[in-house]
Amino acid sequence: MTLRRQATVGTFWVGVSTAVRTFFRMLTNYVLARMLFPADFGLVTMAYIAIDFLQRFREMGFSSALIYHKGDIRKASDTTFVTLILIALVLVSVSFISAPYVAAFYRTPELTSVMRALSINILISAFGQVQLSLLAKKLAFRERLLPDLVPAVAYGVVSVLLALMGYGVWSLVVARIVNSVLTAVLAWVVVPWWRPKLRFDRQLAKELFDYGKHIVGSSLLVFSITNLDNTFIGRVLGAAPLGFYGLAYNTANLPATHISRIVGQVLFPAYSKIQDDIKALRRAFFRTLHYVSLLSIPLAVGIIAFAAPFILTLYGDKWALSIVPLQLLGIYGLLRSVAVNMGSVFKAGGKPNWLTYIALGRLAVMGILLYPATRYYGIVGVSALSAVVSVVDFVISTALTNRIVRGRLADYVGALWVATTFSVVSAAVARWSYARISTGHGLIALLMAGILMVFLYAVLVFIFDKEVRGLAMNSLSAVGRAGREWMGDTQ
Repeated sequence: MTLRRQATVGTFWVGVSTAVRTFFRMLTNYVLARMLFPADFGLVTMAYIAIDFLQRFREMGFSSALIYHKGDIRKASDTTFVTLILIALVLVSVSFISAPYVAAFYRTPELTSVMRALSINILISAFGQVQLSLLAKKLAFRERLLPDLVPAVAYGVVSVLLALMGYGVWSLVVARIVNSVLTAVLAWVVVPWWRPKLRFDRQLAKELFDYGKHIVGSSLLVFSITNLDNTFIGRVLGAAPLGFYGLAYNTANLPATHISRIVGQVLFPAYSKIQDDIKALRRAFFRTLHYVSLLSIPLAVGIIAFAAPFILTLYGDKWALSIVPLQLLGIYGLLRSVAVNMGSVFKAGGKPNWLTYIALGRLAVMGILLYPATRYYGIVGVSALSAVVSVVDFVISTALTNRIVRGRLADYVGALWVATTFSVVSAAVARWSYARISTGHGLIALLMAGILMVFLYAVLVFIFDKEVRGLAMNSLSAVGRAGREWMGDTQ
């Protein structure tokens, strides 16, 4: 199978997995938001700020290095497995010891037990990480459906049942632990061809770390950037505002979080295979940028345009303070979803250190401006700051990407103009229509406006995007041929 075919098939299966997981996660969050309080979500967010910081050290870049590695993969896998388990044991111990101090920082005593319970996920996840990395290296993303989907469904079922029984914040905690256990167990099930041996090659570990250390550095900085806002909000404003901000942030980042999951998992392994062919890498980059934009830009524009009716209709008036932050963070989410393709180019081009430099610059700016933004303007000020800084980041990332792929301005315009233009047009028409049919029919009007936007956008893209039109026609022809062959076999 050709690399392009492998990447296409991989993208399809990751897309299926992501779409189903997103549906269940959104449905679960909607139900839980109706049953729990903003402070419950804020409490879990506080715990995960500390836990996710420790998680940055869990892999030490070994997973990405394993995907990139070209030598003895079995020995590298065994070394990685042993390393990850040992690191996880240390991190869980650190989490247990530091939990009371984190709770004191946030002035929230109940945070201690929540953080200690959630820290168990660090160790559980380590047992399945190598298997998932090996699947990514082979672009075998169909095999990941089981460990991706089953835990997502289980999380929803467990959390909602416990919430109905009145367990409050613990419904979120227990459900996350169940999710981690199932993911690790199913990772072993779908990778029967590799079982770890307790062996550790010091020289090989050094080679893997030398590659992965730059990714660890950028990961720590990205973590600091993406969680510094939560830290300030939780400390300065409290758990409830953090819950409002968390809803806005998670919703606005749907394009970035889920499309980047699809793109990032497939592209880094795929780009690594053509890292020495600049022309092929450039073609792959702009082709991917084009298709990513066709999904991420209309999603982000729709989120910004329909933030108010979306929050008020689905979540109720108690979540109204999330509306303006959601609109501002929509800009941040949009640029993240487009730029994730650039991060894969940096890593495949042997420049993972560039991720570190970009993250360091963003952290410096956020570190200086975040406290006054939080103190004087609340979660709206934090959201506005994130939006502005994301624009600057995007410009820098584009310039650095061009040093590898040697692209032109016309290449970017060609990749992005269709999605940008028709997303704005279709969102404007849909919002105008919603304003005229929303009275007394909030949910129905929201659904109708959403369907109108999707339909209008799809029609415009089909008309003006020659590549998409050709792909659609070829797909229809393939379906038709398959149908005729099936009919012939049944006669």
